Amino acid sequence: MKLRLVALAAFTTLGLAAASAQTTTTETVITTDQAAKVKTYVMKEQRPSVKIQEKVAVGATLPSSVQFYALPADVGVTKYRYGVVNDQTVLVEPSSRKIVRIIE
Repeated sequence: MKLRLVALAAFTTLGLAAASAQTTTTETVITTDQAAKVKTYVMKEQRPSVKIQEKVAVGATLPSSVQFYALPADVGVTKYRYGVVNDQTVLVEPSSRKIVRIIE
């Protein structure tokens, strides 16, 4: 009986880990080339950085004080907007204001 409980606990833990991994890999899919184009474009535009107290992380919702900007079509990332927060460039899903990628 103990062996069955241990096996069930291990299986449940592995299942939760796999489900967690699946949700984190679907955040934003942009290519390395697109990320480089975003970074180049943002550096050229020199938008001001907004300082916030909240942690800047994928999945975090940004406050209304953060302004978002469109990216040109040739960058290839038109679904998202970008902002500069605490000196970091972030891609944001505009309707939810959630960070989907931090561009490094």
